[in-house]
Amino acid sequence: MEALLRIPLAIVYGVILYVLGLAVGLVVLIQFFYTLILGKRHKGMARFANNYASLRYHILRYSSFATNERPLFGGPGWEEVLPCDFDRENRRKAYEELKDEFDQAF
Repeated sequence: MEALLRIPLAIVYGVILYVLGLAVGLVVLIQFFYTLILGKRHKGMARFANNYASLRYHILRYSSFATNERPLFGGPGWEEVLPCDFDRENRRKAYEELKDEFDQAF
């Protein structure tokens, strides 16, 4: 039964990805000129593109029978699979600070 449900969901996911894909294409174009002019990325636009890539990943896993978790409808969806680069840098700094405190304590 689950396999038959994937057919109409694939159509719905296709429409969602198509519309979001158009938006991401526009965001990427704007992001290009933003980065070209200001020399840095816009965090909101980078997160939007990253969330879109994560959603595509979740949908592909569901569509290819790699998981039974239904994206968007009660399962994973818009959550980031991997954080953006600037998020990783912040985590790295926090890790280094915690490591330094630990090393000083012992």
